[in-house]
Amino acid sequence: MLRDWAAAHERGVVAAGPMWDGDRWVEAVAEFCRASGWPLLAEPCSQLRRELDGVVVTDHHDLLLRTAWADAEPPDAVLRIGGAPTSKPLRLWIERHRPAFAFVDPASTWTDASFSVSLHLPVGPDAVADAAGKLAAGESGWARRWADADARAGSAIDGVLDTEPLLEAGVARQLGRSLPAERALYVSNSMPVRDVDSYLRARRESLTVHAHRGASGIDGVISAATGVAASGTPTTVLVGDLAFRHDIGGLVGAFDTEPAAHGGPGGFDLTVVVVDNGGGTIFSFLPAYGIVDPEAFDRLLTTPPRRSSAELASGLSAAMGFEHHHIESRDELHALLSGPGSNRGVRVITIDIDADANRDQHRRLADAVATAVGDAGPSSP
Repeated sequence: MLRDWAAAHERGVVAAGPMWDGDRWVEAVAEFCRASGWPLLAEPCSQLRRELDGVVVTDHHDLLLRTAWADAEPPDAVLRIGGAPTSKPLRLWIERHRPAFAFVDPASTWTDASFSVSLHLPVGPDAVADAAGKLAAGESGWARRWADADARAGSAIDGVLDTEPLLEAGVARQLGRSLPAERALYVSNSMPVRDVDSYLRARRESLTVHAHRGASGIDGVISAATGVAASGTPTTVLVGDLAFRHDIGGLVGAFDTEPAAHGGPGGFDLTVVVVDNGGGTIFSFLPAYGIVDPEAFDRLLTTPPRRSSAELASGLSAAMGFEHHHIESRDELHALLSGPGSNRGVRVITIDIDADANRDQHRRLADAVATAVGDAGPSSP
């Protein structure tokens, strides 16, 4: 059934949402993309945003799908694997164009808020690989256009981030550049998971990315990451300043864990990266910002703390004996994330983020991508 469905559509994409077991899908999905000629739009939490031979793996589809270029390149079909994708532009793009939509859903969860699914397939990776083996590979130029647009988007993003101070998008990009392959990345809800989806790039070595998207907001993120680290996997967690405050108890739990108390090659090793934008500013990305009275907006939708995360972390580090680094630059962050070491207990890295500059940079990044792909208009199939 999947083979016949895919063979009927030339301009398709594979969309991979969050999957805890994404590693077991890698080969099947790669085979399907190579056979169909479809690009792979994989968020990092799918475990499929990695360099795969012969597959166009997009790094920046969240930004590409906001542009006129994407609406001029509508898909005939979408094959979704995994949970509901983080990217809202992906969902809206599908809703606008209503392509044939197959959902590979072995657990029969049928998570489809848009009611877009036209073919439900409760099958596993073997069925996807089997369908790929029966497809007649063709060359349409569709995947090449996606690869070109994604490369243009990446260059435009680098042109902004490489010339400006370190803000949230730059932190998300740097995690992918700097974290060693043996580490796990745990990503908080709110802006961190969105920034990682938008700016963390595929790499040859795999990076396991965890999140509890939709489960409990920003609560319990550090505790969950501590659990991953306690399994013996060196772990880095990206949180905002509110999520950091919401789960200080997670650090207390880590304090009671001896570095060598657990098995695995890394012992206990947890790095907490805190982007401190002064009280949680995700709501300032909504259309209401700039329309609602600023004082009322801040009073109702911002939670400005009395003290910075750096001050809080400094006091906690003195009391609990963990490392604290307050940094400002990409080079400092790279040195801390990529440096050798394991079995080292807890480190907290704090980064001050100017909320206004951060919001403006996100807008300019989206504009830069739209400009970069504006002259890469559609060509004939």
